[in-house]
Amino acid sequence: MTDYEIVYTLRRRSPGEEDFSDIGFGISGIWSTPDECGHMMLSDIQNYAWETEGNMPTPEEIRQDLEGVER
Repeated sequence: MTDYEIVYTLRRRSPGEEDFSDIGFGISGIWSTPDECGHMMLSDIQNYAWETEGNMPTPEEIRQDLEGVER
């Protein structure tokens, strides 16, 4: 059987910035269809469950920014 996975990077560009910067990344896991992979990737993003490293903002910081909550 053929297996599939999606490897993704989340990027953002804040007002006044020229370039996008990486804010997170992840992998869907191994599934039997691209649709299953897409579902898992979307679930990670909607639940703010992606990976970060270095000086990337945490998923919770991104959630707060989107909700307009002060840190």
